[in-house]
Amino acid sequence: MLDEWAIDEDPDRAKRSAGAIRAAAGRMRNLIESLLVLTRGDENTGIQVGRHDLGAVAEEAVQAAQTAVDGRVSVEYVRPKRPVVAPFDRNRIFQVASILLDNAVKYTQQGDNIFVRVDEDENRAVLEVSDTGIGIPEDQLPLVFERFYRTDHSRTAAGAGLGLAIARQIAEAHGGEIRAGSALGEGSTFKLFLPYPTKPHR
Repeated sequence: MLDEWAIDEDPDRAKRSAGAIRAAAGRMRNLIESLLVLTRGDENTGIQVGRHDLGAVAEEAVQAAQTAVDGRVSVEYVRPKRPVVAPFDRNRIFQVASILLDNAVKYTQQGDNIFVRVDEDENRAVLEVSDTGIGIPEDQLPLVFERFYRTDHSRTAAGAGLGLAIARQIAEAHGGEIRAGSALGEGSTFKLFLPYPTKPHR
């Protein structure tokens, strides 16, 4: 349609159509990239582990989220009392933090709050993302990490339901885990646990 008549006869409509095509292509690209991440992860995680400050990664993800929400919701980083340094792939864990923040932003309304904390739990480093959003029904909570799964409350939100599945896969590739807790109408909390290396016995 654009080639045959819209570009010359209706430039404004052509411009709108091109924008719609670009947006659809972007969504398709993100979906394909997410599926490739899951497929590669099933076969070979390919993580590159180094010692990094988990708090610095969390703060960087928060700053990106603050720019994206543009004041619609409050995204606050609560600094730990001391650096929490652990072995992990920095890019992959930044991706997890971004996924958890994106998930929180999607399901919070204007004026709600999101808090990001980093702490230690015995032999693990912990990244926590909590929000005061719509929450997740108790019977659906165990399913949120399944591929393509979206809760009934998320039907109007954008996304293919792959983010949390990718986040869990990255966590497990590090020998860690992600836990979710929620109360309907009160908000949700997601925690990423990353283990410290086991100390050798003397």
